[in-house]
Amino acid sequence: MFRSIRWTLQLWHAAILGMALASFGTALYMVVSRTELGRVDTELERAARVLANGPGGPPPDERGPGGRMPPPEMDAHGGPGGLEPDGPGAPPPDGPQGRPGSPPQHLSEQWWTQLPRNTLQRVGQNEQDQPYFMIWGMRGEILQASSPSLDVPQPADMPAPADDFAKAPPGFVGNPEFRQRGLLREVILPGPFGMTVLVGKSLRSEEATLRQLRWKLLGAGAGVMAIGLCGGWLLSRRVMRPIRAISETARAISASDLSRRIAVEEADSELGSLARTLNETFERLETAFQRQVRFTADASHELRTPLSIIHSHAELALTRDRTAPEYRQAMETCLRAAKRTKSLVDALLVLARADAGKLDLKRERFDLRDAAQEALAMVESRARERNVTIETNVQAVEVQADRTRILQLLTNLLANAIQYNREGGHVVLTVLPEGSEAVLKVADTGVGIAAQDQPHVFERFFRADKARSREAGGSGLGLAICQSIVEAHQGSITFTSQPGRGTTFVVRLPLSPSGLPA
Repeated sequence: MFRSIRWTLQLWHAAILGMALASFGTALYMVVSRTELGRVDTELERAARVLANGPGGPPPDERGPGGRMPPPEMDAHGGPGGLEPDGPGAPPPDGPQGRPGSPPQHLSEQWWTQLPRNTLQRVGQNEQDQPYFMIWGMRGEILQASSPSLDVPQPADMPAPADDFAKAPPGFVGNPEFRQRGLLREVILPGPFGMTVLVGKSLRSEEATLRQLRWKLLGAGAGVMAIGLCGGWLLSRRVMRPIRAISETARAISASDLSRRIAVEEADSELGSLARTLNETFERLETAFQRQVRFTADASHELRTPLSIIHSHAELALTRDRTAPEYRQAMETCLRAAKRTKSLVDALLVLARADAGKLDLKRERFDLRDAAQEALAMVESRARERNVTIETNVQAVEVQADRTRILQLLTNLLANAIQYNREGGHVVLTVLPEGSEAVLKVADTGVGIAAQDQPHVFERFFRADKARSREAGGSGLGLAICQSIVEAHQGSITFTSQPGRGTTFVVRLPLSPSGLPA
């Protein structure tokens, strides 16, 4: 199952969608959580500042920028405006009542009784959510608490107390510090007269809100995940539909029917390119298969003719007693047929080895001019019989190749040029170097090749004029063998032909390293 492309796409889609949902949900949860905690911290700080400023300070909504209380206006005596010099807001004298700047007992009680009673009720959402507070003096003694039974540990590092009253007016408060104990969130604020104010609140309601948010995010994520997986499943089915069509067409192709093709219009984009590539492959396969079938039929036909001759003449010679000359004539006929059969089998063997890439080449360095002269000597008698003149333009060209195969190549091309030439025609053999290649040309003034037959010249058993070719003893394998020999030497063979005016074959072979021009 996991090797299926469809399941692989589905798993990758699920993994990517899951990571995206998890990242989005986590980010949203963190933002909401920090927002809730920031809101609680702001409310606790507001309440702590109200407690720290006392009755002489401004209300919470009159704070200055940055959340700090503006200091009260000072009168001509250096005290806070609106208070008598000997009143509750006056600076305490130095003496046995305490250290400079420590508030007298009557000042603390009066300050506490005049605080707004609803200061902390503004922070809590309900009775169970009401905050608590505790105020410590300069020496760490508890001055006030929201409940006598309240047990709040004193901060480990008490904030540095404010200076004496002359330097720190009642409106002065320090910077807040926040701490959390389990589900309790607390703010610690240094106040005037060396006091330390702590205001805390339970986070149970916020935790319940965040818990609901977690469940909502999980539910929404599960819903989106389910919808995404269903959409991915449908999308994968649509993506795999052209692939299934390609597979069905490929399965329908068999040896008896290679004409089936994939409908390219049903496969778009990259799949369309794949379908076109497969169609081209099927086309080449069909062409190769038809050529193989035709080759087998032609080979069987070509082999049947000489075998039939051998069989009929041997059977005829044995029907009755014959004279020695008659037996000799029958044996000569059988020998000619056997030679033709052997020649055909040898040619088929060369082509079969070339197709398999196992054409044995015994490479050696030799002068192509010498091979050309040897090939001319082999076809000279045939040229005289046809009254064909052979002209040469041969230069010294050294190649590294199989001499026997190159000689076979030259002989086949010259034999064809003589065989399909007109009476009294000409053949021109040219051998010369050209760049890094040796160029061999065989041109004749014969009948030429018709335009419709030119694409099939190198096909096996192909004859442009089957009647004349069979009379001359041709099998239609000569040019196919020439092409196989040239390709085995990493060369090329081409031709140009004009009907009634002649044909020119051009062979290009790589020069040997020592034969390359400087």
